[in-house]
Amino acid sequence: MQSEWRGQSNERPRKCQGLNEEADLEPVYAQICSHESAISIIDEEIGGLMRTIRQLQFRKWEHNEGIRHCKGLITLARRLPCEILANIFEICIRDGYTRTPLVVSRVCSQWRRAASIPSVWSHIYVDFDGRDPCGRTGFWLEKARNSFLDITLEIRQEQSKLPEVVGLLLGKRLQWRRLTINSSFLAEINRALVMCTGPLPEFRALDVSVQEFPDSNGQIEENGTRELIGLRTAFLEAPRFSTIRITRNILPAQNILPPSVTSLSLVLPSHHISLGLSMFSVLSILEELHHLEVFSMVLPPGQARHFDPDDDVGHLAILPRLVSLTLAGWPDINHLLPHLVASALKVLHLRSSDDLFGTPDEGTGRCLLQFLEYSSPPLEELELRDADMPAPYFIQCFARMNRLKALRLHESEISDLVLAELFGPRGLCPSLSTLDMRWCGHFRGRTLVDMIRSRVQPPATNIQDTVRSVCTSISKVTVINCSFVQKRDIADLAMLTLCQVVVVDPDDYCRAVGCCVNDRYRKRLAMEGFGRVGRLVL
Repeated sequence: MQSEWRGQSNERPRKCQGLNEEADLEPVYAQICSHESAISIIDEEIGGLMRTIRQLQFRKWEHNEGIRHCKGLITLARRLPCEILANIFEICIRDGYTRTPLVVSRVCSQWRRAASIPSVWSHIYVDFDGRDPCGRTGFWLEKARNSFLDITLEIRQEQSKLPEVVGLLLGKRLQWRRLTINSSFLAEINRALVMCTGPLPEFRALDVSVQEFPDSNGQIEENGTRELIGLRTAFLEAPRFSTIRITRNILPAQNILPPSVTSLSLVLPSHHISLGLSMFSVLSILEELHHLEVFSMVLPPGQARHFDPDDDVGHLAILPRLVSLTLAGWPDINHLLPHLVASALKVLHLRSSDDLFGTPDEGTGRCLLQFLEYSSPPLEELELRDADMPAPYFIQCFARMNRLKALRLHESEISDLVLAELFGPRGLCPSLSTLDMRWCGHFRGRTLVDMIRSRVQPPATNIQDTVRSVCTSISKVTVINCSFVQKRDIADLAMLTLCQVVVVDPDDYCRAVGCCVNDRYRKRLAMEGFGRVGRLVL
């Protein structure tokens, strides 16, 4: 074995040593050249294949573009009638995107045709700080042709072109429908309003907003008048002028608003000043407006403005045509109610801008009760948003609401005891058909189920049964984030009536505020199968 192993080990060096001879290397070099030639041929083939692939990829891209183009021809946006597209464009403009007509006209020929409809250009926005406001206004008026005009004037630093622009707009005064003026200066608003003369047969609404800044003493300095005196002479020949919205930290004085106004909204926006806001100043405005049908007064959250409950106790404002009233602000704003006589009121919204530590406000209950006792309005809708009141006032007010159809309570401490008063068939609020409760944390879901079940109308078998059934069935109930309403309660409610647990209405007040959005709650109920129980809106 040792000799054999030594033989093998001696043989290897001789074989490796033979490769060093020149004659033995030539075949190796030949093989290398052969491999290199083969690689060159393969590279050429790869290059040809890559060119083919690129050509195929380009042809594929052309076909994909053709597919995309064809799909674009059959999309809903391309198949919609121009009139519907134009309405969508107008919605975008009303939401604040004033350049919509210019942008959408560049999308495609179909959208360009829709954008050429004059009504799309009827919302004229003039920014006096922008470039060439006169040229832009003239261009928009030309595109709008004979359509009705909704005009917005944005006046901040630059005011030199105001007379010229208003003059251009007055050339189309017969088409005016609505005018909005946002300005940093009251004087410029008056300056624009004074020019609004002549026949305005289609003009209906004015929206004025002025930004006023207080001095070191909390007072507002104005050069000249502090009033909207331009309203005294403006729109005298506008027979349809009926709606005014004023956003300002000072209420208008007497003899400022036209007596023909039917809808008035007053918004006091500032958090930083403490101007006097007396009961008398508000009542003095209202008592001049004998045709008023809709009134809204809004103070922002955190506003430290109080109404003195004893201020001018005997003063009353008689509003025989008022059908809708909204008071939003510090709870003392509700002290206006006993000073109003509104025997035709159908809609009442009381919204508090401050959370009173979750406690019911006795003042709100007392004022609402006094208003109901004195005016006896045919109230059909009542909303109390963060404006709660003690249980005895709930019951006494419900006893005076025989025509109430919709009750909306947001963050209320309404209890089982109060809900028990609504039990049918002879419960309080016999006409109630819609119940909307959100973030209410005291009543139990089972009480709500029993109340709605008690008002379900059985089929009448004779005339006597028909007479005996007094209360209306609840056709819709909303419960959003109410603490003691369980899943089983929601399922039972859905079997009795239409049950809603999320915000679905586009004009819902909570949608704008964003306080009642709870996707997790909705998804959890849907995953557990509650979306298939009865009539449940998830």
